[in-house]
Amino acid sequence: MTSPIPAIPVSGGAVRSPRGPIYLLGRRLGSGAFGAVFDCLGPFDQSFALKVFLPGNRPYEEVRAEWLKEAERLYRLRHPNIVYVHDYFEAAGLFYLVLERCDHSLDEMLQAPFTDRLVVDMARQLLFAVQYLADNEFVHNDLHAGNVLVVQGERLTAKLSDLGIAQELYGYGGAKPSIVQHRLMSPEVAAGGYSTKQSDLYQLGLLIYQMHTGVYPIDTTVGYDGIIAQIRDGVPRAKAEALGTPIGDIVSVMLRRQEQYRYTSALQVWEDLQKLDVWSRDRVERTAEIPVFEPLPPTQNG
Repeated sequence: MTSPIPAIPVSGGAVRSPRGPIYLLGRRLGSGAFGAVFDCLGPFDQSFALKVFLPGNRPYEEVRAEWLKEAERLYRLRHPNIVYVHDYFEAAGLFYLVLERCDHSLDEMLQAPFTDRLVVDMARQLLFAVQYLADNEFVHNDLHAGNVLVVQGERLTAKLSDLGIAQELYGYGGAKPSIVQHRLMSPEVAAGGYSTKQSDLYQLGLLIYQMHTGVYPIDTTVGYDGIIAQIRDGVPRAKAEALGTPIGDIVSVMLRRQEQYRYTSALQVWEDLQKLDVWSRDRVERTAEIPVFEPLPPTQNG
């Protein structure tokens, strides 16, 4: 006899962690095959996002392993441009992540090209996060606008999310990802089924191109074979080169078909981006605003 599938909580309800905290559920922010995401209030009335993993038709242990992998990675990888997980727990056959509350996804902003200044600033933050992952021997494997969350404030803050299919390299040059969306495949994933740190740079190049132009550099309406043909033929790189813009030139290097000819690191990409006039011309002014503190002269006791 099979166990009944647990029901997803509803807005207005509450979920209690086995450790005691109660989370009050607000509106549903999104849903999919994995489960759902809700606005929620924590025990001190903090605002969080509560992500619920639902076993559905998949084996219970498979979903549990997926949830635990993402929870432990987010909890371990603490970085200002990676979504924080504040709590995770299992209750009544469901799996929960209590996440930092962000305002919206980057995907919701991509209705038109960004200004060059905004492209560079968002790229800076995402490159910072990707460099941190690489330094910790991780490949994200799923970098796209829907997996970048944004916090509104005096300045926009970008946060990488969804480390469910990220892989730990442990010093190896590459790893075979369990799954990568077809439209995100780097040439080495499409041809050889392996990803490297440069694969994340390729995916980020696709995203920066989209921020810069307002369109995705791959025609995704042509089916799997058509998508793979575009990747194999270097269409994204050719489109970036054809832009004839400083940002396009940098993106074209990120989108090279052979990973050894791309940038070697996210930091190297940023070293080129920060030289662009749109960023460098006010960098001096921003640096000048940093206060300089002079040490007080030593005093004698007594």
